[in-house]
Amino acid sequence: MTTSSAATAAAPAAATAPASGMRGRKRERTRRAIAEAAFRLFADEGFDAVTLTRIAAAADVAPATVFTHYASKEDIFFGRRLEFEPGIAEAVRGAATGTELVERLRRACAEAVGTILAADSLPRARTFSRILLDSPSLRRSYLPLARERRDQLLAALLERAGERAADADVRDELETFASLAGAVRELGFDAVHAALAAGESAEGVREAAVAVLDRGYGRLARAYADAPFLDAG
Repeated sequence: MTTSSAATAAAPAAATAPASGMRGRKRERTRRAIAEAAFRLFADEGFDAVTLTRIAAAADVAPATVFTHYASKEDIFFGRRLEFEPGIAEAVRGAATGTELVERLRRACAEAVGTILAADSLPRARTFSRILLDSPSLRRSYLPLARERRDQLLAALLERAGERAADADVRDELETFASLAGAVRELGFDAVHAALAAGESAEGVREAAVAVLDRGYGRLARAYADAPFLDAG
C-alpha cells in the first residue's frame, strides 16, 4: 500500500473520532437531562409518586431512552453518589497501622461530608435528604448501597493484607472490621441527612456528622489499636 492509499484508508477512522466524541457528549447531556427532570419531579411530588413515564415526558425523551441510561428510578436518584463517596481505597492504601487506618477512614468520611455541604451543593443536598427520608422505598434501596460500600472497604483491606488474606481468621477479622467501620460511616451520613432535612445550617450539619464520626471511629481506634491484622502487609 502506498503512502497515499494508506492515508486514504486511515481517513474514515480519523473522521469518526470527533463523531464518537459528539455522541458521547450527546449521551451525557441526555443522561443529565433525565436526571435533572427526575430530581425536579421527586422534589415536587415525592419519589414514590413519580413514574418513569413521567420522567421521560419531563425530559422530552422516549421511555425506552430512560432505560438506556438508567435501570430504575432508584438508579436515577442515586446516580451521583460516587461524587460524594469517601476515598475508601485511598485511605486504606495509605495507612501503615490500624490506628492510622481508622483515622484515615474517619478523615475521608469527614471530607465527603464537606463536599456535600459545599455552597454549590448544599441546596440540592437538602432536597436530596428530604426526598430520601420521605420515601420508604428509597430508604430500603439505600441498604444495598451501604453493603456495596462495606464490600469495597473489605476488598481494599484484603488487598492491603497481602498474603495474610489467605488466612481464614484474618479474613474474618477484616470482614468484622469492615462491617463496623461501614456502620460508623452510615451513622455519620444518617446524621447528615437528618440535619439537612431538618433545615440545620451547614455548620450545624457538619458538627452533627463529625460528632458521630469522631465517636464511632474513636471507639474503633481504641478497640483495634493493637490489632496486627490491620497493619499494612
